[in-house]
Amino acid sequence: MKSFAVRIDLESDKGIVAGLPSLLKLFKKLNIRASFYLTMGGESTVFEILKNRGKMKSSAQRKLKIWSFWEKVRMVLFPRDFAKKNGKILNKILEEGHELGLHGYKHRVWTRNLESLNIGSEINKMAKKYHKLFGREARSFTSPGFNVNEEVIEELAKRNITHISDFNERKNYGGLENVPITLCGENRMPFIEYWVGEGKSDEEIIEIFRKEIKEKDFVSFYLHGLFEGRFKISLLEKMIKELQKNKFKSQRIIDFQ
Repeated sequence: MKSFAVRIDLESDKGIVAGLPSLLKLFKKLNIRASFYLTMGGESTVFEILKNRGKMKSSAQRKLKIWSFWEKVRMVLFPRDFAKKNGKILNKILEEGHELGLHGYKHRVWTRNLESLNIGSEINKMAKKYHKLFGREARSFTSPGFNVNEEVIEELAKRNITHISDFNERKNYGGLENVPITLCGENRMPFIEYWVGEGKSDEEIIEIFRKEIKEKDFVSFYLHGLFEGRFKISLLEKMIKELQKNKFKSQRIIDFQ
């Protein structure tokens, strides 16, 4: 059976409030189940921003302006706990049969300073908060920025996590089933965002997509509520319909064995 997975990382209040509803509406329309990953600790404080000022590799590739000046000021001065704030719409993910997994506690801290973190403590924080907000245990995890090491794998395995999506190979890592992202841009940027940043039109991007999925049995790609969920719903719909036309069936990451 040919299959595909759509992964959505939710890392901001704006991405949840303005992007998530459109994504859920689209997935219901197309009758697919997707995999969402939520950063549990909310926006970074001023102290965390100052302590973790380095840039991710993909930052140099990011050519699209997502935030206004005043939005950046608000986030620095009044950081929001967007996991707690948006409980109603986030619960809808689970109610509609999608997957909702963990995507770190504080995104900036994880991507810039992983080696200095107490990994066990970080994973405990996100797992406990997830259980408090959703009344169940998370079963899957994706590392912010694909930043992962052996200690992360060991700690996840202790906490009943069964699936990850961090490595390039489709294989088991320390008892965790890895479902790789097969379509992305340079430095593992989201497929759509990367090609939009390169100046490609929707028609050009869908043509690249058609060529990429040709003769494949498994396809997976990821996106963000913040960008694709707000601006590229019609393109995402065309991509999913292209997969369905080619007899691909949707699966959540936790459905792969």
